[in-house]
Amino acid sequence: MTPKINDLWKIVVAGPESVHELRAFHYQNKHNVKRQIFRGSDYSSVEEMKAAFEKRALKLNDEGYNIYITMNPIKSDFTGQSAKDVDIAYRDLLLIDIDRTGDTKLPATDQEIKNAKALADKIATFLSAANWPEPIRVMSGNGIHLYYVLDDLANDKEAKKLIQHTLKCLAKRFNSMFVSVDISVSNASRITKVVGTIMRKGEESEDRPHRMAVML
Repeated sequence: MTPKINDLWKIVVAGPESVHELRAFHYQNKHNVKRQIFRGSDYSSVEEMKAAFEKRALKLNDEGYNIYITMNPIKSDFTGQSAKDVDIAYRDLLLIDIDRTGDTKLPATDQEIKNAKALADKIATFLSAANWPEPIRVMSGNGIHLYYVLDDLANDKEAKKLIQHTLKCLAKRFNSMFVSVDISVSNASRITKVVGTIMRKGEESEDRPHRMAVML
């Protein structure tokens, strides 16, 4: 596997008992969805499971699917096909998703990516001054993701309210007519883009290309 998709495991923790959901949406038909569950216990090693996930992700991406993974840890006894909030063991990541304001149906321009990065830098500096740790930074294909590692926050109503409040406060403080913080990503079973895969949104053009999601 390429180092770029291997970077996924610097964001999402994988272990011998972990469960990971790969969810793929075809970019030309969002109702064309493929799902697959990867369990550490089904493989001889964690590395074998990672390799299987990466191989499937890259194959589907080549076929025109946008690739996502459930961000927070799924309960080890999960038996379904698609994780819901009740299936999450705890929260270990806070996602701050920064994108252009307004219509996002088409790929972003280089300038819109720069605007998102500039806001991400402002938010990271602001939170650093409040003694937050350095986030994991990802160019998501059309914006910037900041991932903050949490101390295994309980998956309960209080945690959801805390995440919602945090995102709303950041949005109120930093949103502009050009770039915004997405306040809709507070659910425990949130899926997030897999780095090392191309994210396709709408029809690309010379100034609005499809890009690969990468760690910064």
